[in-house]
Parts: sequence; C-alpha cells; structure tokens
Amino acid sequence: MLRRLLFRQFGLVYRISLWFSRHFSPLGHFLLGLLMVSAAFGANTRAAATYQLASLLAGLFCLSLLWSFLGRRAKLSLSVERLIPMHGTAGETMRYQITLSNAGKRTERGLSLLDQLNVRFPGWDEFASTADPDRERRNPFDRYVGFHRWQNLMRANRGASILERPLPDLLPGKRISLTMELTPQRRGRLQFAGVCIFRPEPFGLFRTQHLIPLPKVCCILPKRYPTSQLPSWGGRSYQRGGVALANAVGESEEFLSLREFRLGDVPRNIHWRSSAKLGRLVSKEFQDEYFVRRALVLDTFSTHSRHVDFEAAVSVAASLVSTEPQRDSLLDLMFIERQAHCFTVGRGVSGGMELLEVLAGVMPASNGSFESLAQNVTHRANLLSSVVCVMLEWDQVRIHLIDNLLAYHLPVAVLLVRETPPDWQPKPNLFLGHLRPSHLAADLQWS
Repeated sequence: MLRRLLFRQFGLVYRISLWFSRHFSPLGHFLLGLLMVSAAFGANTRAAATYQLASLLAGLFCLSLLWSFLGRRAKLSLSVERLIPMHGTAGETMRYQITLSNAGKRTERGLSLLDQLNVRFPGWDEFASTADPDRERRNPFDRYVGFHRWQNLMRANRGASILERPLPDLLPGKRISLTMELTPQRRGRLQFAGVCIFRPEPFGLFRTQHLIPLPKVCCILPKRYPTSQLPSWGGRSYQRGGVALANAVGESEEFLSLREFRLGDVPRNIHWRSSAKLGRLVSKEFQDEYFVRRALVLDTFSTHSRHVDFEAAVSVAASLVSTEPQRDSLLDLMFIERQAHCFTVGRGVSGGMELLEVLAGVMPASNGSFESLAQNVTHRANLLSSVVCVMLEWDQVRIHLIDNLLAYHLPVAVLLVRETPPDWQPKPNLFLGHLRPSHLAADLQWS
C-alpha cells in the first residue's frame, strides 16, 4: 500500500523537477539556493541580518517571475522546421536538421532550443514487473521505493535524450540550420512533440518558454548484427497463384492467357497466329508457380523478467531479415502478438524494410499460447522451402513443432536466445544454434 502511494507521487516529483530545470537559469538555481539558506538563517531577525538578503532575493525573484509571465504572452517571431529521417536504428546516433527563421523586426539574443519527445508515464503493473538493472548497487531504501527504477522506465518510454542547444543571435530575416543528434535507446516509434524556445528575462533568473508544436514520428528499427550463413534452405516449392503473389518468380512457366503486346514484352512470347487474325500484336502470358519460400518464426511468448532476452530475439530476427537475399524468393515473418500474424516480403510483394518496421513494433504476446503459433506454422508447412525459428525456450511444445516441420522434410534452423545452454538432441536436417544475449554479436558468427 505504501509503495503504491509513493508510486503515485513519482509523476508529481518529475513534473516539478522538470519545471524548475526548464524555467530557472543556472544563475537562478544558484540564487534560489542562496535564498533558502539566507531565509533559514534569518528566521530570527534579531539574531542575524541575513533576512535582509532573503528579502532582497525574494523581491528580485517576484519581479523576474512577473516579467517571465508577461513575456510568455508576447508572440514569438520565429518559425521552426524539423527535417528528420524516416528510420533510425536503436543504439546508433541519428542526425537531423532544425531550421529557424526570424520573421520579426528585432534581433533575438540569448535564445536556446530544446527539441521535445513525447513521454509516457509507466503504469503500476509495468513498474512492479520490471527489474532494476542496478539493483545490487542500491541501498535498501532505494530498492523499496524504486524511484530509480521508475526513472529508467521513463527514459525507456521516451526513447532518447536530446540536449538543449544555445542559439546564436538571430537578425531580422536571418535563417539558420542546426544539426541535432540523438541516440535511440530502444526500438519502436520515436514521437517528437514540439520545439521549446527559451528566452531569458532581463534579470537572468527565469526563462520564458515558448512551445512550438511540431508532431512527428520516426521509426526506430531493431539493432542488427552481421550473421553467418545458415545451412541449405531447400529447393523451390509449388505456390498456388505464384505469379500473382511473387511477380513471376520461379522456374516452371505455365501458359495462362493471351493479351495485347506491351512495351517491354519479350518478342519470342508473341503469338503470331492470333496477331495475324486480329491485326495487332498479341503476347502470351505465363504463370510461374515454383519458387523459394522461407519462413522466419519469432517466439514472442516472454515475460517482463526476460525483457533482455526478448529484445535480443527481435534483434536476431531483424539481422536475419537484413542479410536474407529476397530477389528470387519470398520470406514469411510469423509471430503472435494479440493475434497470429504473417507478413510476407520478397520480389513482387514488398521489401525487407517493411519487415524491419514490423519488428520495430512487435511486443510480447499478451494472450494465447505457443500452440497457436505452432498450428499456424504447421498449416503453411507444405508451402515452405525451409524454416528458421528464433526461440526463447526449448520445451516439449517447441520440440513438437520442430518434429512436425522435419516430418515435411524441410530444412529447419533453431536459434535459441537465452544465457543458459539447452539440452540439445541433434537430428538430421536440423541446425541448432545457442545465442547468448550478452554475447549476441559473437554468437551470430557461428561459422
């Protein structure tokens, strides 16, 4: 009960701390501390004269606060534009541009800029189920209260940190461009809220904050690593309606119909007899229904305590998608979140970037069981050439899925993501790989 009560106050403490850090200048922070000290020692006006300093500073702060309040109503004569890339990568520095223009008639001096990100406050269930990575170094009081753990969740939910930038003097009609940097701390959607412009008041204690809304979303892709080649993926398999699905990928062409000749058609496909009858060129259309189709199965059944393992599994899947050639094949990404999903990329469908965007937003399964994923994979087994399974556990349910896939004579690769080594039982046509989240980059070089 006490911990829940303390948890409810974390948001209030955060907002107060944020207000003080943004509205007070460094000089204002110093003089505010001096005001509190002088007020404490000058409580007894007969014993010490420090109350006079406290009164002077209090009056100065009141004037500064009033000036800042009135200055907030003055319209800011700056226009701001932000140009960010569509994608970034977790853990890698991302650069983007912010352009400011002074449309007013006076020079703007002493300004500073802070690009804001949307932040989501964690709920109690998320807070209670998340472990503090630095728990061993905390004292018993910090472990019980958990404010540091709450701060870690806030940083993770925000996604990145952006430093405040001082601005040079902006002359009337002048336009400047700033290069901003941030390092995404997680994958997913990075939501920009707006740009804050801070203008100091004449006393230099307070800063007037002007917020310019500039909502924008950037997709942060999972961290990816170089991987070794997997064993043979198997041959081509029959796909019903292959040309409609894969844009004429395959090796066995079947005659489909006749159509008018189009610019770019191969001359040898012209049907001369029909062309002579109709008086215009007619081309034969073929349907290719045999091509390589691979499946990448991602195990999403995880708990908050295995958050690191789950993120490592997503990185493994993203690394495989990035290194998998898709010119003459299809790749199916299969997983379960709230329901079963199957996303297909390849020639004639879409590119690998779409799968990376899907992996950027995948979350642990909130309901269901692994059996539902196993049934979905087994149901499509006769369409597949090979299967790669990125697993978080190695139990009877997952072993049963692998046995069913091997019964279809499919090449199967299992990549188990966890720190402890499993009890493997090698089987023909099965590749087994153990990947430790703490040594992921090295373990992905299994060759």
